[in-house]
Amino acid sequence: DGSNMTINVEYNQLEALLKETPLGGDVADETGFSPYPGNINIVVFGIPCLARCLEATGGIVPEFVNPKWVGPERDQLKSATRLECMMQDFPKLCRPEDKVGFTQLDRIMCFTCVKDNVKDAAKKCPHDCALSAEADIYASDAWLLQLSGADVEIEALEQCTLFGVFAEMGARIVLHPSICMCLEELQSKVRGKINISRRSRLVLEGNVIVDGLDVDGTLKVSRNG
Repeated sequence: DGSNMTINVEYNQLEALLKETPLGGDVADETGFSPYPGNINIVVFGIPCLARCLEATGGIVPEFVNPKWVGPERDQLKSATRLECMMQDFPKLCRPEDKVGFTQLDRIMCFTCVKDNVKDAAKKCPHDCALSAEADIYASDAWLLQLSGADVEIEALEQCTLFGVFAEMGARIVLHPSICMCLEELQSKVRGKINISRRSRLVLEGNVIVDGLDVDGTLKVSRNG
C-alpha cells in the first residue's frame, strides 16, 4: 500500500530473506562483522505515545515465533518453541504520525557479552567470552577518555592470546559510574595532558578531577562527596 515503517527486524527473519539473495545469507564483511547493525534491546518510550497505544490495544501486541530446527529440512524441532511478544515490535502499534527512530553506535561503545566458553569462543568471531569482554570494557573507557577533549595519549593496544582466543589488550582503564554517567560529565572532569602506557592500570572513582596525568604503572584515584 506504499506505507513504510521504522522497526527492528529479527535476525531469523533477515537471515531467511538474505538467503534468497546472491549473498546467500548474512555474510560478514571485511571487518569480520555483519554489515547490518545489531539490536542491543534498549528501548526508550515517550510515555504519552505508549499510554495511548496500550489503551487502544488493551496491551495486546503482535506475536512472534522463532523455532529452532534440528536440520535444514526444518521438519523436526530442536527444542520446544513458544510464542513471544517483543518490545521492539511496538512501532506496529503506532500511528503514521508517531515518531520512531534508532540511534546507532560503534559496537565498542554499546555492546559486549560473555556467552561462550573458551573452547567454543576460539571458533567464533567475535569471541564473546570473558577475555574479549574484559578487553572491550577497557577499550571503551580508554576511548571515552580520548573523546573527553583533553590531550590524551594512550599507548597502542597489542594482541594477546589465551586458549586460542585473541584480544587486543592495552591499558586497563576503568571509569567507575560514580565519576561520570555521560561524556559531557566526563569532559567537565578531565583536562590537561594525559599519558598512559600500555602496561598501566588506571581506576577513576567518585567525584575526582583529573588535571594532567602520567601513568606507567598502577593508579587508583577515589573520592567521595
